[in-house]
Amino acid sequence: MTAFIERLFSSIFGDNSVLATIIISMVPIIELKGSIPFSMSKEIFKENALSLWQAFGCGLLGSSLVVPLLALIYAPIIRWLKGTKLFRKLGEKIENRVNSKKQNIEDDAQKERSQKKKKWGKIIGVFLFVAIPLPLTGVWTGTCIAVALGLNFVTTCVTVILGNVVAGLIITLVSMLFGDATLIFFYILLGIIAVLLLATLIKTLIKKAKSKKAQNIDSQSDFQSQETEIENAIKEEAFKDTTFQQVDGEVGDNNLSDKEERRDNDDPNI
Repeated sequence: MTAFIERLFSSIFGDNSVLATIIISMVPIIELKGSIPFSMSKEIFKENALSLWQAFGCGLLGSSLVVPLLALIYAPIIRWLKGTKLFRKLGEKIENRVNSKKQNIEDDAQKERSQKKKKWGKIIGVFLFVAIPLPLTGVWTGTCIAVALGLNFVTTCVTVILGNVVAGLIITLVSMLFGDATLIFFYILLGIIAVLLLATLIKTLIKKAKSKKAQNIDSQSDFQSQETEIENAIKEEAFKDTTFQQVDGEVGDNNLSDKEERRDNDDPNI
């Protein structure tokens, strides 16, 4: 696998490990967390492998370049996606995921009384989200969350980039522990990310299956309710017909009795 990765990146970047690090750090999910240990790997880049702080600087630069661009285009892109038939579900899915992450930060910030403290609560929440280098966290999601929270452009960029600096320092220090085996650290990160993505996919599929099952149950309940309503309506109509016939019969009998009584009264022989 290492040989395959080496050939792949050599064909794309050649011996330019700096460019490779900057580009990889801009990729969602991998970002700075994966680019630092990867660029330090002598198995991949051999004598062109970056030093500890070179890897940190290039990874930080690449991942931070994403922040201002994403802060500007996130909201317009989501509006555009939701406004199209083809990508509406994708836009809603991205927005819902961001909003679910945003909600925890917003709930903590709302506990503060003053508006200033609430704003700082949001800023600190975004900073910590980016600064703790866990899988599926980072500048991409952090920037989207900051925009969704209503932070302005400058505040968003400064908060996310500062959090990215801290995350980069943590990853750099962990990479030091692996020495020349930083590629193992990279594979560990990829493995964790793959497991989390798989778990998220399975969770989504289970949720969809449950939702579909609930819809089917609701549809059956609605159908049974309609059948019951129809049966009740038929019974009501039948009851009305029966009642009308009885009333009509009673009226007919009364009319017949009246006729017989008048005839008896008119008959002189009686």
